Amino acid sequence: MLEPASLGLISGAALLGTAGVRAVRGVRGLLRREQERVEKTERERASFANQLDAALHWARASQPRLKAWIGVRNFRVSAVADEAAGCRSFYLVPEDGRPLPRFEPGQYLTFHLPTADEMRPLVRCYSLSDRPRDDYYRITVKCVPRGEEEGGDGRRGLSGSHYFHRDMNVGSTLAIEAPQGSFFLDPTDDLPVVLIGGGIGVTPILSMAAALVHRRDRRHIYAFTGFRNSGEHPFKASFEELAAATSNLTLDVAYSRPYDSDRPDVDYSHWGHVNVDRLRQVLPSNNFRYYLCGPPGMMESLVPALLEWGVPVEHINYEAFGPASIRGLSDAAVSEPCNVDFVRSEKSLRWQGNEESLLDLAEQGGVRLEWGCRAGNCGQCRVMIAAGRVAHAKRPGVELVDGECLACIARPVGDVVVEA
Repeated sequence: MLEPASLGLISGAALLGTAGVRAVRGVRGLLRREQERVEKTERERASFANQLDAALHWARASQPRLKAWIGVRNFRVSAVADEAAGCRSFYLVPEDGRPLPRFEPGQYLTFHLPTADEMRPLVRCYSLSDRPRDDYYRITVKCVPRGEEEGGDGRRGLSGSHYFHRDMNVGSTLAIEAPQGSFFLDPTDDLPVVLIGGGIGVTPILSMAAALVHRRDRRHIYAFTGFRNSGEHPFKASFEELAAATSNLTLDVAYSRPYDSDRPDVDYSHWGHVNVDRLRQVLPSNNFRYYLCGPPGMMESLVPALLEWGVPVEHINYEAFGPASIRGLSDAAVSEPCNVDFVRSEKSLRWQGNEESLLDLAEQGGVRLEWGCRAGNCGQCRVMIAAGRVAHAKRPGVELVDGECLACIARPVGDVVVEA
């Protein structure tokens, strides 16, 4: 039996042990709270740095004058890959071997292609079809039947897509302007995104999706794409690999003319076209940022339908490839009859209001204007407006000085005088 003194020693030791445990727990709590404070500070610093980086990228991408290089830079074709029927990718590396500057997903490259008469290059623009990388750029070109190419020059029998498919092989060289364009993924935005691509318009959409997945963006991404069938479906495997790499990406594929061998719910999600009815079936709401690229018909039906669905106009970003303005979405969509005087050509033409652009009017009236893409991207059709005012059907993809316009996407607002 223990003496009372022994019991006191045991009780004191027990009390001292309890106090020690409490002290240790208190210290651990202080260390944990300090660690949480440090981690919160680091997260805030990282968030601020990311926001600053995004703002800088936005400023650079939205200002054409801040292009990565001036003039053209020589590139070599390092690889060529067939993506679908009449659809081919070209991998481009700089001849000087220097690292490539970053571009914003959705932007394009401007090519100066040689012509047989060597009088002036054929200027064409093609969207970048991969995420930004340090060592190469990639574009994907669909070969369009001669005379049907959007932006093709039927008068001279020249076709940018035919040039790539016929003459560009591994080892070929190209003169290229720096990436540019006003259609790109907003790096400062954190709303979930809907990416929509029709036909070859899927190229900038793939670039956007690949960039979001690569940087492990936590936003949900819906990618709606439309093709005729599996034979004309480029990057099918690429999109599926992206979807397998993250739970944030949902794919929805429309086939309008599927082969008998094309399997519903395997090769494609539904029959028909990408339209707002399908979007309403799949999306949980309309509260997304929308990025669309496709042929004019697709844009002219889908964009107004999104507006009718209640999507704010500032949430809709689009690029219609080819000579396209989406009617009803710009000041240039409607223009009253007026007079257009071309000073150097000494011609006065009547604008009836149903012409596509000043460039179309000039060509109809025998006034020669330089042009390249006919889509407001390359800047070859710059002209000065000496008097009057014009409106552009879309945001120009190049920097303009006061008084300048791009004839391929400009329409007069009342009588104008053009220095051409």
